[in-house]
Amino acid sequence: MQDTATLNMKKSSEVAQIKRPGKWKKYFRDTWQIYVLFLPAFIWLLLFVFLPFGINLIMSFENYQGSKGIFGSEFVGFQNYITFFTADNFVELLLNTLLLNVLVLVIGFPCSIILAIMIYESKSKVVKGVAQTTTFLPFFVSAVVICNMLIEFLKADTGMITNILVAFGMDRQNLLDNPAAFRWIYALMELWQTMGYNSLIYLAALSAIDTSLYEAAGIEGAGKFKQIWHVTLPGIAPTIITTLILKVGKLMSLGYEKVLLLQNEYNKGVSEIISTYVYNVSLAPAYGQPNYGLAATIGLFDAVVAVVLVTVVNQIAKRLSNTGLW
Repeated sequence: MQDTATLNMKKSSEVAQIKRPGKWKKYFRDTWQIYVLFLPAFIWLLLFVFLPFGINLIMSFENYQGSKGIFGSEFVGFQNYITFFTADNFVELLLNTLLLNVLVLVIGFPCSIILAIMIYESKSKVVKGVAQTTTFLPFFVSAVVICNMLIEFLKADTGMITNILVAFGMDRQNLLDNPAAFRWIYALMELWQTMGYNSLIYLAALSAIDTSLYEAAGIEGAGKFKQIWHVTLPGIAPTIITTLILKVGKLMSLGYEKVLLLQNEYNKGVSEIISTYVYNVSLAPAYGQPNYGLAATIGLFDAVVAVVLVTVVNQIAKRLSNTGLW
């Protein structure tokens, strides 16, 4: 205890010395290389994160007009916030966004972990290479191509997937026109496209596990499934928790591209999410004249919800597993 107290006093003394005006020059002279390395990242954050956030914050209080600019547009106070939160479809947009994102997370998150474990446990280099390549390639296919393929496959008369499902007893229909099927179709499409890419981080974490742990477990009589449960999963648990926290923070920020491409008049009741609503409000005004101030307001709402979700999940993870982002 005495040694610990002495060490803490010494550290406090060193910090105090750095804070003295005369010590700052020496401190920066010794560590300036670190700040130079950080400078490009700081400039990027300033230009592409903090500056756009500040502009959006100002626009959310304005009836923004492109011809007048940020500082020339009419100030409307909290009118954009009132318009959004009191909109007739606000609850529907929120629920559609959360339900679609949660379904994608529930299906895709464990599948990526399982795929990584299966590839890692494979003894054949050929099988590993083929599995990694075939599951990773869909990530590079553009959203337009994937969505158009899916639209063709699900056509009621000529769709390949539709014909297969009809052979198993399903009524002939275009599943994209069925609101009850839309979320599942989108989640499975996301799984096919991103599972291989998402598994890469778990493969990297698996390669860091000490192989002697498997040998010790085998000596103790543990089979393959017990080794996975007691060695593999605990070994990559910090990575799983960290990625889960980050994914939960993105529950409100699902991209509009693929949803918009698959959207039609029949499934719009479940496919109209916040990001597609922002697109329609600002770029393709299906809800009247373009309202950039309202779009900025919705973007800030997404950011606030993301921060709250990440903070809450991070605290829960720290309490349960002592692992978190901070």
